[in-house]
Amino acid sequence: VISGEYFGWSYGWGVAGTLGFLVTSLMVAAMYTCFIFSFTELTTAIPHAGGPFAYSRRAFGEKGGLIAGLATLIEFVFAPPAIALAIGAYLNVQFPALDPKHAAVGAYLVFMGLNILGVKLAATFELVVCV
Repeated sequence: VISGEYFGWSYGWGVAGTLGFLVTSLMVAAMYTCFIFSFTELTTAIPHAGGPFAYSRRAFGEKGGLIAGLATLIEFVFAPPAIALAIGAYLNVQFPALDPKHAAVGAYLVFMGLNILGVKLAATFELVVCV
């Protein structure tokens, strides 16, 4: 959501206008609120570390769990490079001389390094950025 908000949704302003963008943002906020409550309910009803795999397996059997697990794996494989490319493109807008692909690789390496160094350091970095 954050990546979409800062790297893709901005194009909607010119087409939808302020009111249209507000209505769309409220709809997305309502959907994510429902998603959060649904996911919270599932985590308490099925306390398992498998996440979507565990919930789909319980509801749809082994094949449903496999499909959800593979979809989650694909998301985790492709999301970080997509976010890194978005960061590279954003930095290229701010600094036109900077090659977006080099910035993307740099961002990917920084965030990967933070995660390798430990969860506490990565969480502290995210907290500092958010604040």
